[in-house]
Amino acid sequence: MQDEVTKHTKKIYKTVKDKEHSFAEKVKEIIVEICIIVFAVTLSIWLHSWSDQRHERHEAVEFLKGLKKDLNADINTIGENKKTILLLDSNYAFLQKIEVGKVQKDDSINHRLRFNLIVTRPNIGRYEGFKSSGKIGTIENDALKQTILEYYQQTIPDINYGENYVNNNQNHIIDLRIDKPDNISLSNFIASTKMKTLLQLNKYNFEVNIYHYDNAIKQAKKIIAEIDEEVKE
Repeated sequence: MQDEVTKHTKKIYKTVKDKEHSFAEKVKEIIVEICIIVFAVTLSIWLHSWSDQRHERHEAVEFLKGLKKDLNADINTIGENKKTILLLDSNYAFLQKIEVGKVQKDDSINHRLRFNLIVTRPNIGRYEGFKSSGKIGTIENDALKQTILEYYQQTIPDINYGENYVNNNQNHIIDLRIDKPDNISLSNFIASTKMKTLLQLNKYNFEVNIYHYDNAIKQAKKIIAEIDEEVKE
């Protein structure tokens, strides 16, 4: 392109210096050459822009295809953690019914007094890399882009926050269990005010966690459906 511009610029210069042509002829030839140069430059800019947009579109499509795999893996992980929370919720409901002085075999209590530290580790590497490179804006579907950002910036942190709270309470219960005096039965220990409070707190937060799990799975499936619609194989 630079060679073409140079060639036509030289023609303009040669026309200006040409003594055999009249002024009007020179003006006419110069205008033609200028028009050719403007057209060539405009075409070059348009082709370059079109090529960049095509490349960005390709990168965005490849990102979305990979994101779909990440989200399917997230759905499986979140689903398993939800099963764990539901099991803990059932166990804690049983423990909450134990009353002071009510005889319960230690084996039945220990079977229910389980501790499962829950950690959801979503597949965020691909998303973080794409976002940090400033390419998230190349996703043309604004609704899809907004849902992706909401999932990673709000929904996942909500899950992690809820899990951390439940895990901290479980660790507190473990500490109390370890420090339980030998002269206090396990039944009366579970029925104590402190334990009842911790069990109730965790049961409430189990419900919150389940809500966030369901919301995350719903969002992930929505994103996958929108990706399928956006990226036609």
